[in-house]
Amino acid sequence: MQKHEYFLKSIGKLIQQKRAESMDQTQLGQRVGLSRNTISAIENGKATNAGALFKVLDYFDLLAMLQDQIDEQLTAIELLRERKARNLPEMLDNDF
Repeated sequence: MQKHEYFLKSIGKLIQQKRAESMDQTQLGQRVGLSRNTISAIENGKATNAGALFKVLDYFDLLAMLQDQIDEQLTAIELLRERKARNLPEMLDNDF
């Protein structure tokens, strides 16, 4: 199983467990504006559009967890770029 497949299945399992605590797939679909079939596909780790997945993650307050990780990575990349920019030697014009 490839990493992205494992990731989708893991997210699907988490969503299924969170949903099963209080509602069925149809109810979740109604609350987030998706069909029961889409909810089922997400829970089974099938590829769906990102917007649908993000709606469900947001409903269960799981989107913030992913956003925190993304923000961390973006901050690290920006800091690295700033450090590299400070260490670049100044280029001189060759227009004599």
